[in-house]
Amino acid sequence: MRNSEFITGKVPITKEEVRAISINKLDLINAKRFLDIGAGTGTISVEAAYHYPNLEVTSIEFKSEAIDLINKNIDKFKLKNVEVKKGYAPIDLDGGFDAIFIGGSGENLEEIINWSKSLLNIGGKLVANFIIVDSFNKTLRLLRESGFLNIDVCVLNVSKLESLGSGEYFKPLNPIYIISCERGGN
Repeated sequence: MRNSEFITGKVPITKEEVRAISINKLDLINAKRFLDIGAGTGTISVEAAYHYPNLEVTSIEFKSEAIDLINKNIDKFKLKNVEVKKGYAPIDLDGGFDAIFIGGSGENLEEIINWSKSLLNIGGKLVANFIIVDSFNKTLRLLRESGFLNIDVCVLNVSKLESLGSGEYFKPLNPIYIISCERGGN
């Protein structure tokens, strides 16, 4: 889905190229339940719900402005399979998720990693995106220490063609660190 298809405000969105890779790494084809932590405008939740209509999507976000945008995007795409929960993760949820996306974590990253592991089914996928190198490094260490398996890391650098005077140039977007892994049997 293109960025322009979403209703946006001042809340940052996960850009379409990053969404494409992150959703692919979540491996949602046979998933039943998906959790989006720090959902922002809801672009990951909405795109996943749109492409996988049998998927039960839960979005967690604590900013009222962002929740309003998530709900507007859910309405725009007429989605019935997304539940939005206001809160700051971790919150009280039943487990049994097949995939979890971490788009925002605030200051309690370790708590969120441990909580995510407790909610994930064995073999469930976890994908996390970061623009801050320190948060990326901390998450990678925590995932390794927590026994997550098949940890894969990539950095996505995207540039978009923009006008500049009478010519054009590629304006770079922030590099995004993408971690994907799965829950082991421990």
